[in-house]
Amino acid sequence: MKIKRALKLSLMAVSMMVIPVLMGNNSNLNYNVMDKSRVKSESLKVNLGNICFYIFSDGYLTIDKPQSTFAPNTPSADFKTEMQNAHLSENTIDLAINVMMIKTQENTILIDAGLGRHFGDKQGWLVNNIENAGISRDSITDILITHAHRDHIGGLISNEEAMIFPNAKYHIAKEEYDFWMSENPDFSKSKLSIEQRKVTIEFTKKILNRIKENVVLFHPGDTLFSVIQTELAAGHTPGHTIFTITSEGKSVKNIVDIFHAPLLISNPEWGIVFDIDFEQGIRDRKQILEDCYVNKQLVMSSHLPWPGLGYIDKRDKYYWNPIYYYTPLEINL
Repeated sequence: MKIKRALKLSLMAVSMMVIPVLMGNNSNLNYNVMDKSRVKSESLKVNLGNICFYIFSDGYLTIDKPQSTFAPNTPSADFKTEMQNAHLSENTIDLAINVMMIKTQENTILIDAGLGRHFGDKQGWLVNNIENAGISRDSITDILITHAHRDHIGGLISNEEAMIFPNAKYHIAKEEYDFWMSENPDFSKSKLSIEQRKVTIEFTKKILNRIKENVVLFHPGDTLFSVIQTELAAGHTPGHTIFTITSEGKSVKNIVDIFHAPLLISNPEWGIVFDIDFEQGIRDRKQILEDCYVNKQLVMSSHLPWPGLGYIDKRDKYYWNPIYYYTPLEINL
């Protein structure tokens, strides 16, 4: 029994982004009172045409032994060389958790909700950073769930399963919702272990069941709130939705989890074990890289280094070119 328990805990640690661990260490946290220790960064406001959006940090994730996550089929020497070229340790890699909020005249729309406070002080910064920007969580009218991995939906409920954004409707692709709420979600094209799949499904079902009375379904391809054009990128999850926000001829494409690190931009064929369809995830990554490069599209990412805003450029390989801005709290596009 001790051996089985140790193995289970090890599996949970390896799959940091998608495998939930037991909640409980932070059960005394109160979302009604701002916790100054969790205000880790100011918000970044971006003015886009006649609307604006914010980027907030929910913290970051640390992935140990990153090759088992980022390049499971790649020779270790090649992986080590790429990590060294990027001035990264080959033993760990940190991933940002960047969260977008869009404000129109009628709606305040949160795009996902981060990981929440369930797993320690490295995450769960979102609510305090929103309120530190002068925005009440009660004023959020809508939440667009791009996909139902834990680092995108964990922040929807507290450790006590209270609703963090009590006045919001939750918009999610029907394809995504149906997949997770089915009796046996199909992970046959995933590289996750059986145990990893099991605990992932349990955590996601728990969150979706908690919010289901306020869920609104859409299909990728639909236009939401008149400014958000949705698009399916089904390799990561079956309903993984990326989207382009457009106002007065200016746009930004939120590619969500297409790239978890700049290494996957320069090496899209590596793949990542978090993709439910591993090979489709690689195809999606390559196609979106080329589209964003050719169209000189401003991009926002959930996990690239803060604030996750920049361009895809290319020399001999694609590479990440962060946006340059000179006022630390606000950008005018």
